[in-house]
Amino acid sequence: MPTLRTLLHDHDEDVRQIILAKWGFIETSEQSPQVIKSIIQSALDNGIFIEIVQTLPQDVRKGFHAILRSGGRMAWSQFSRAYGDIRMMGAAKRERLHPEREPINVAETLWYSGLIGRAFFDAKPEPSEFAYIPDEIIQLFEPNISSLRSPIGKELILPKGSSIKHASDAILDDMCTLLAGLRMGKEMEEIQPMRTMFTTAQVLLLVRSMGLYSPKKGLNVNAVQDHLTKPRNSALHDVLRHWLSSSIFPEILFMPNLVFEGGLKINQTEIRRRIVDLMKNIPDGTWWDLKSFIQEIKSSYPEVLRVAGDMDAWFVKSHASDEILRGFEHWDDVEGAFLHFFITNILHALGLCDLAVDRKSSEIVGFRWTKWKDLVSQEPAESGSEPTGKLYTLSQGNVIISASCPRSLRYQIARFCIWKGIRRAEYQYQVTPASLQHARQQELQVSQLIGLLKKHLTQEAAPGFYQALQRFDEKGEYAAINNCILLRINDRRIVQTLKNSDLQKYILEELNPTTLIIQRKGIDHLQAKLTELGYLCQIDGEV
Repeated sequence: MPTLRTLLHDHDEDVRQIILAKWGFIETSEQSPQVIKSIIQSALDNGIFIEIVQTLPQDVRKGFHAILRSGGRMAWSQFSRAYGDIRMMGAAKRERLHPEREPINVAETLWYSGLIGRAFFDAKPEPSEFAYIPDEIIQLFEPNISSLRSPIGKELILPKGSSIKHASDAILDDMCTLLAGLRMGKEMEEIQPMRTMFTTAQVLLLVRSMGLYSPKKGLNVNAVQDHLTKPRNSALHDVLRHWLSSSIFPEILFMPNLVFEGGLKINQTEIRRRIVDLMKNIPDGTWWDLKSFIQEIKSSYPEVLRVAGDMDAWFVKSHASDEILRGFEHWDDVEGAFLHFFITNILHALGLCDLAVDRKSSEIVGFRWTKWKDLVSQEPAESGSEPTGKLYTLSQGNVIISASCPRSLRYQIARFCIWKGIRRAEYQYQVTPASLQHARQQELQVSQLIGLLKKHLTQEAAPGFYQALQRFDEKGEYAAINNCILLRINDRRIVQTLKNSDLQKYILEELNPTTLIIQRKGIDHLQAKLTELGYLCQIDGEV
């Protein structure tokens, strides 16, 4: 931050005199750099700034502490909206009005006390004007800043009959599903199901953020193997760490009710970190009131999303009404809505927040940190024992694998199977000749699947299952159940006539002298020919 010397230098001479008088230095007609330096040092040595802050009115002290909590600076637009602006006036008008004696707001009290300055700092997308506390004063209060950071919002007493939506680390399972699908060459819409509320495309952005996949190079097979074999806590730490710094995971664009247009340059990384920082003092395991949290951010940290001029520069529309949501008057519709979405969708899906739902209104009223909160910033102290789940087969060739089984195991088995979905946290697959042939095209051997199942099955395999796999592997033998169209004619001579005619191209197979398998597109042609030969033809209504 700028120093006290810089702050004084930036003021007109009469304002400098006012501030020095506030500091207790009335006879200061000489304001050379050496004198100013000596005055500042004397004020610091004698604890003048601490005394001034301690004697400030409560509302003024609150404004001073708000800047301290913000790291010593706050965007001027945010500061002035909450604490007022400085009246523009020259020396003559100041001498007449004496704003230092009769300030009209918090801002003027701090300004003429020499506790804050006003300057431009580098900010994205361009430099912005900030209110700041000089560096020497920040250092005086630095040991106490942490105690000033009380949690934003208030604790929630759960309404009677509330239901709890528990968060989980299922994002790891969704990533496993996606990685297996990508390895198999599946289209994005085929890669289902997702256990979290993230879409497949959104999970893909997380995967890309971790360097597991790139659109140009495809899967990073070694990195994928490393990720899938890590203990779940370590893997989740990696996911959260890369999410926090990701520049390609635009949460704000996932909101279904808002439309962002005009090629906005949104620094999603900075927004994400800003919100997480505002939440970090909320006590672990304590239910927190969602509404009060959002409202206190509105009053104390309104520029959590759109900073300074962005309030009017961003082109945001309501998807429902097509209304343009510009300016601070639409804060609840944009920032408020995003904070609600960020906590109840993003953080919940990442396993960081449980949610409390009022059963009467179905409204989410509160949230609390889960046991995985610390994984955002630090690796787990110890991985602990990994859960083990069920893996078993059914007589139809179905393979059932629990979500709690090792992810690397499900990743490997999924590549041999047709995907059937998920039920009660169990992924359901089916082994078919087509799925095994597809696996062969990926240079996978049926013997590998047999080895995986024999090693990891938690129940005895369905009778004949291994024998069926080995028969296919060794001889390529399998049974086929098909839908087909049969043509039955009692007269063998008519059958022979059809076989010798130009309609022979519609005959797929002769089952016996009076029964043919025919193509669907040949039905009308064969019916006409049979009529010509003196035979009526009955066509089943379902054909």
